[in-house]
Amino acid sequence: MRSRTFQEYVQGPIQIGMGLGIISLLARWVTGTTILSSPESMVKYGVFGGIGYAIMGAIALVMFSFIGKRVRHDFPVGLTMGDYLKTKLHPFGYWILLIILVITNLHILFIQGMAASTLCQFLFDTPLYVGLFFFFVFCILFAGFGGLKLIHRFAAFQVVFMFAAVILIPLYFFVKEGIQPVYDGIRLYHPYMLVINKYDFWSFIFAGLLVGFGQFFFDLTSWQRLFMIELKKVPLTFSLSGLIWLIFPLSFSSLFIMVIFTGGFTDIHSILEGLASKITTPFFFILFVLCAFSAITSTFGACLHALVSLIVANMIEPFQDQTNDQQKIRMAYLLSTCIGVLIFMATLFYSPNLMELLFYSGNIYSALLVPILVIVFSKRTVANYIPISALLAIAASYIIQPYASEFQSIWFSGLSSVTIIVVCTIVSFIKDKWKLRKN
Repeated sequence: MRSRTFQEYVQGPIQIGMGLGIISLLARWVTGTTILSSPESMVKYGVFGGIGYAIMGAIALVMFSFIGKRVRHDFPVGLTMGDYLKTKLHPFGYWILLIILVITNLHILFIQGMAASTLCQFLFDTPLYVGLFFFFVFCILFAGFGGLKLIHRFAAFQVVFMFAAVILIPLYFFVKEGIQPVYDGIRLYHPYMLVINKYDFWSFIFAGLLVGFGQFFFDLTSWQRLFMIELKKVPLTFSLSGLIWLIFPLSFSSLFIMVIFTGGFTDIHSILEGLASKITTPFFFILFVLCAFSAITSTFGACLHALVSLIVANMIEPFQDQTNDQQKIRMAYLLSTCIGVLIFMATLFYSPNLMELLFYSGNIYSALLVPILVIVFSKRTVANYIPISALLAIAASYIIQPYASEFQSIWFSGLSSVTIIVVCTIVSFIKDKWKLRKN
């Protein structure tokens, strides 16, 4: 039997069409944070917070379709985002963005590990490390060792479980209970959740758009899928994925509305406990469990595979020209195991709030938004000050973070990178004009 090549490990055997492309993108973007953070945003910012969370993600994924169309027009064939960046950046700027990519993807994996930790504590009456151990072993085997072919095989089942849960469980509950008792319960116990004119809500929306655009535009997995989808189907695939994705956070929010209308709650754990008591039918409870772990494992697996592919193809291979496909695949296996162990240990010993964790990385994505747009839409090799601007903006935003709110530091980060780019562009333009005059 023919052994697979490294390209097959990264991209699969063939280009994919619209259907599999949408499934693959949904498997990546319906995440543990979609399950837990969309309801938490609803609890913190009202019902419209949950709606805003859904709309922000959908808009960002639809907008990425325009980015994707431009990228594929300029660079039709590639394996990873690193391949594209190499053609657009000088070596120094290229390595800056590669390092940021590795850090942000490790952070995404950690967030999924935290989501798995929350669900393991909620579902299983066993020590936390036992549930997390099996979760990480499964993800490493099916994504790190299985490659993209196995990821796509699992993706179809994972998306089916997620769709079934978000459609059938709320439908069953609201048919059984009715809409009016739910509405009356929210008005009685949590009337603030029906209010939209809150300053924090609008801050959440605008900061969320910055973070969402930056995260979607700078996501390794989305770029990897971009190079796999047939060129003419790229815009429609990403746009439809965004519109379909909108269903999931809204449905997950409706699941938690099933709990909060009956009384008070303290945190996401108490809401999960209340949800377990509400889903009394074994079939629906099993369906919810399958949905939750499908979302987390699909995202963790996709991000792990994309990160390992980037490191092998763009960070290790340039220094080891003589490596063959089998050596590269063995490197991928080793890296998958090492990264899995690292995230397992971090998840076991560190447990921040999920919403805080999500916005803690907001400074990074906000700072990256304009630089990545400049890189994509520039017709020439991009100057080093573009990626450097993101690095300086990230550093500055974390310096002021103790003295500002989480939203203010996100805005400051984005504004800083734009300011640095504008100033450096003007200075570069003046220098070029001065040289022309002297000559």
